[in-house]
Amino acid sequence: MKVAIVGNGNICKLAHIYAWQSMKEIDIRATCDITAERAERAYKESNAVKYYTRMEDLLSDDSIDIIDLCVPTHEHANLSIAALKAGKHVICEKPMARSLKDAESMLKAADKSSKGLYIAHTRRFDRRWRKIKDNIGRIGSPMYIRRCERSWLPFPADSWYWDSEKSGGVLLDLGVHCVDLVKWLFEFESKVNEVFAKGKRIRREAKANNTCDLATILLKIEGEKTAFVDVSWAFPGAYAPFYSSLDIVGTAGRIEYSDKNTNPIVFVRDKIEIPRYSPLLSTDLNAFREEMGEFVRCIEKGEEPIITKEDAYEILRVVLAAEESMEWGKAVKL
Repeated sequence: MKVAIVGNGNICKLAHIYAWQSMKEIDIRATCDITAERAERAYKESNAVKYYTRMEDLLSDDSIDIIDLCVPTHEHANLSIAALKAGKHVICEKPMARSLKDAESMLKAADKSSKGLYIAHTRRFDRRWRKIKDNIGRIGSPMYIRRCERSWLPFPADSWYWDSEKSGGVLLDLGVHCVDLVKWLFEFESKVNEVFAKGKRIRREAKANNTCDLATILLKIEGEKTAFVDVSWAFPGAYAPFYSSLDIVGTAGRIEYSDKNTNPIVFVRDKIEIPRYSPLLSTDLNAFREEMGEFVRCIEKGEEPIITKEDAYEILRVVLAAEESMEWGKAVKL
């Protein structure tokens, strides 16, 4: 199958090119970016056949089977819909969209098309979380989960990440990972009944753009279960580029995991340094290969992936309810 990678920035360079190149059954046909230099660089790094700077030109290439979208969040909906209408399968980075209205339009376009829409929630494919998921029964029935993902966002103040209207801030960018992980570990059918969230603006870039760079979310889940999510772009950059922690309390025991505590080496000098086991650190790089492999298998066999587009919609619904809670200053019932 032939794939085109659209959006040739950070996640494309660090993870998606690697994932596609590691799959023998895939041919990277093209790259595409509105910035010609990025498109050309990715084209060379991926050994693609060609590169584009216009989505319209790319979608007219009948040889391409899959469009892999690595574009800013606010572009997910319109580019996914355009690709589906052009008869391409779509793999779109998380979160599904910036709004529920956009996400619903994506679902409708996918239903009208004979092609698949796959939302890339990579935590589901990381061997660490899969191992925990496989062994969660050892602590009985999980009743409480605390998930923290903390980083120092390295991008300049004019980056789209700092524009809340485009990115949703840290709440949407990292929050979807945490909500997905929580619902998956609780068994995805567990319904979130109520959401309460608070956000803060700590860094200069966050204050200048009125975008939250730290958020905490409390989720009340059916069956008297509770989850607490803590996400941050304001964690000191000198400490570590990214780290996460997970705490699960069950009726018969507890599971805990921390990137920081389980890293094999920590250097402490004028700052703390943690060697990176992955170019991203937040995710085992092979998780992207597993993710893309799952999506390709589903395309070939006409099957549903382990995370469906409907699952991705539900995750987005919960996180956007948290955004409403932050704005209104009160809990939101779902």
